[in-house]
Amino acid sequence: MRDTMKCFCRKKRWKKGILCGVAALLAVYLCLCLSMRLTARDTALDPEECMLYYIVNVDGMKGLGHSILMLVDQDGCGTVYSFNGMQRSLWESLLGQSGVGKMSMGIMSAQETAAFLRTGDLKLDGDQLSGNYDVALYRPISPEEYRAIAEQAAPYWEAQERFADLYEKWVYEQDEGKKAEYEQDLEQLSREESLPLYRIYTYNCDDAARGMAAPADPILQEYTRHLRRMTPSGNLKAFGKMAEDWGVMTLGRQSLAERIMMFLMIL
Repeated sequence: MRDTMKCFCRKKRWKKGILCGVAALLAVYLCLCLSMRLTARDTALDPEECMLYYIVNVDGMKGLGHSILMLVDQDGCGTVYSFNGMQRSLWESLLGQSGVGKMSMGIMSAQETAAFLRTGDLKLDGDQLSGNYDVALYRPISPEEYRAIAEQAAPYWEAQERFADLYEKWVYEQDEGKKAEYEQDLEQLSREESLPLYRIYTYNCDDAARGMAAPADPILQEYTRHLRRMTPSGNLKAFGKMAEDWGVMTLGRQSLAERIMMFLMIL
């Protein structure tokens, strides 16, 4: 009986220790979340310059988040860039397989751009070019920087054109031997390191958005090289804390779930 009671007390202390440890870890995590919290702030604007927006849809991409980049010219017209996986399914991407991605682009009038920044509702044709976006970092850029950023999309389009050409040949080829060759070529393309391949854990929509914007900001270049987080929300918040010359804004009204997700995403 005495041995049974000792065993029961040890188990009780062990469970209590585990609960205290979990509570301590949770408290530390919540403190980190608080330290990473962004609040709205303005930045210096010049009507003669263009604008750069780095924007996140907190609950996009099945809750993982999705990042886009928007350039606004001197007339107020916005051009949106969105990078996503094309060659692989979501399940294959989650298993870590690389593949050629798709860089979608959409153009809005000045009125449509202003409405998007006010509501967060993006309504363009193209992959991840529709949806409700939540938070943006923004800063003015020169017309020269605008052009330099836009030119960053060229390698993505070249890669997807190569993929589309091979894929069309594979689909319509009747000869089984040739078809197998095209299939091998498609697989080889998914491993070609010279291409900006989509890798959900190491080079995704957020990496592409930051990489395109990097020519306009040395701090962003440094962040992208050395301080990358895993999620779009985590990256936007971590970079926003570093880059105090960027403005911070919310787009439209966030739901309670979106606010909780934005608060908790720090990885």
